[in-house]
Amino acid sequence: MKYFCYVSDRVGTCYHEFYKGKWDGKTFWKSDSILLHDDTLEELQLYKAFTAVLPDYDPYGETQVNQSQWEAILDYASQLDTEAKPALTEAAAWVKNVFENEGVFTILGI
Repeated sequence: MKYFCYVSDRVGTCYHEFYKGKWDGKTFWKSDSILLHDDTLEELQLYKAFTAVLPDYDPYGETQVNQSQWEAILDYASQLDTEAKPALTEAAAWVKNVFENEGVFTILGI
């Protein structure tokens, strides 16, 4: 993957963890999570899409995302003059699996 990585590939802790389902309140760096480095989030201005769609988005805490919100994030990202949409599209298979099995995913901030 170009924009996301798996927990086994992370270097350091400056990542936003995309956690399957609702966060359990204690577990981080799960092997079935995908990670987005904070530099990538900033460079691609993904935070703009997150804050536009998710009023309670917290880059330092937890934020749940449902399917309709994810679709709105993708739509907003496609309007940014960055590689935001291709970056988020990279997570499509993971997101599809999560929505089929969990209904939501949680973004855990840095």
